[in-house]
Amino acid sequence: MTRAIGLDFGTTNSALALATSNGAVQLAQFRGETTFRSILYFDEHDGARTSKLRVVAGPDAIHNYLNAKTPGRLIQSMKSYLASRLFIQTQILGESYALEELIGILLRYLRKSAEEQFGDLGSALVVGRPVHFSGTKDDTDDEFAVSRLRAAFHNAGFESVHFLPEPVAAAYKYQQRLDHDELVLIADFGGGTSDRRFEVCLSRSSVPRRRSAPVKNSLRWPKVWRSMHPRY
Repeated sequence: MTRAIGLDFGTTNSALALATSNGAVQLAQFRGETTFRSILYFDEHDGARTSKLRVVAGPDAIHNYLNAKTPGRLIQSMKSYLASRLFIQTQILGESYALEELIGILLRYLRKSAEEQFGDLGSALVVGRPVHFSGTKDDTDDEFAVSRLRAAFHNAGFESVHFLPEPVAAAYKYQQRLDHDELVLIADFGGGTSDRRFEVCLSRSSVPRRRSAPVKNSLRWPKVWRSMHPRY
């Protein structure tokens, strides 16, 4: 049976789902949860004992961090730096890591955990992405962020990655329940970007059409709607 893999790499949480040709969709489970915390934990004690740093991700990172007997390093919000050309690499307990390497480590760990449930995930998947990444000023910054994210997925064994804007992905999901034309306003409240703008998509029952409008906070939401539909 043909199947497809979808992955949402979020600033705070990530998730992976498997869809089959009969329309069934199943979320991967991580220690009984359907979300995978987007964090890494480097264990300094193991590094001193074996001369090689030990790193874990997701729920295992939280567990090890809370139970560590010696100091380690907890890394989070990596997605927020994808558009920054200032973040080339960082030092973690004496070792150098590029941002793509750090995200790749997390994705490999997530992949391995999901494969315990689904088996081999293959090399192709669909990935949600923000309309605009955190800290971007123009499309060039967004393209730079996507290229880094693609490299991170490649490091995790995914050679064919199709990126889909997150609000558009939500529109496709909503579209499946429609039996008539409908105008829908969809906002993406993300852990890393919704504090700066809402990502908006307008959709009818045909192919969803994307439009975006920047906004600084939720108090401006009525203004967003009026700017897109003056007649209201």
